[in-house]
Amino acid sequence: MRSSFSSTQSRSPSTRTKRGSSRSTSSRGTTASATSSGARKTSRQDEAPLVALVGATGFTGGLTLAALWRRGLRVRPIGRNPAKLAKLRGDPQAVPAWDAAHLSDALEGCAAVVSCAGPFLEAGRPVVEAVLALGLPYCDSTGEQDFIRWVFEQDAEARRSGALLVPAFGFDYVPGDLGAALAARGLGPLRRVDVVYASRSLATSRGTRRTIAAGQASGIVGTEVRAVEVPWGRVRALSIAGGEAVTVPRHLEVGEVRTYLAINVPPALIPAARAAARLPVVGSLLRSAFERGPAGPSGTDREAPFACRVDVESQTGERRAMLGEGRGPYLFTAEALAELAARMGRGKVDATGARAAAELVEPEEFGAATGLTWRRVEPG
Repeated sequence: MRSSFSSTQSRSPSTRTKRGSSRSTSSRGTTASATSSGARKTSRQDEAPLVALVGATGFTGGLTLAALWRRGLRVRPIGRNPAKLAKLRGDPQAVPAWDAAHLSDALEGCAAVVSCAGPFLEAGRPVVEAVLALGLPYCDSTGEQDFIRWVFEQDAEARRSGALLVPAFGFDYVPGDLGAALAARGLGPLRRVDVVYASRSLATSRGTRRTIAAGQASGIVGTEVRAVEVPWGRVRALSIAGGEAVTVPRHLEVGEVRTYLAINVPPALIPAARAAARLPVVGSLLRSAFERGPAGPSGTDREAPFACRVDVESQTGERRAMLGEGRGPYLFTAEALAELAARMGRGKVDATGARAAAELVEPEEFGAATGLTWRRVEPG
């Protein structure tokens, strides 16, 4: 699944003001509600930090917006639909074109950036390029491995500009990354790490379904099966192109990292489904069906229990396993993004470059702040 992309910025970072500065707003941006010039300036010390939320009108964006408000932050919702943005609290701003230059204008004066605008291979790169131009801290909700790899390829540029890039900071793949760090404590070099995600509800958001429709044809779901015990019983999970293969080697010496997702699809059907999804007619029907579905999980589905089991094996053969538990994959994503954004915006994260979750937060402490609990279990 590895692929490489080049980053093309519309302007060199040297022509942009960096983190904490302000300048006049160009005519590119169009505000969804009237704002004074003072509203664009960086937060004063007696004000809550101003956090940009890109993709605020989607399902995950809406949950994240609420989580940011609960943490006492000021929020600038950013998107492409002025009518939808105008219904939101804060300092909403619509961008007339989805490119780094217009997004940079929209991000001016913000202390941190959160992006929920996917699919990220289509919509995510201009946001990151704008963040690099301004030298801001950033996190996102992507689950797309190719995009995660691309973000980490921007590490050197992020360090030069003073930006902090933290991709995939949600249900996928924060629990797996933090769980690996917990399980590996004191073990030394690892032979392998296996991460299994499971949820009592398989209800998804419209944005997730769009990403699935795009990713299935390219092989995001594999055919390798792993069966493990979770709190509600034994589940069978299929291999996926997970983010842990990119993030875990950032902080652990490990030979192999694999990610699995418990879904009710027979492995034998995956190759046929993948081939069918490549057919234009089938792909079009899938996209149409996904768009007609609900915006996201509701009721008990929204708060359904989830589990993340992480098994590690050291090079000496010692095995260990951790089990993370929470409620509502999308709710956890919103809490994780908002908690990290609050810390970044308040200057509590002293780091630059592209970073994994475990490089920035302590697993058990961060879990307590976001509703994710950990316990040690017998290796599987």
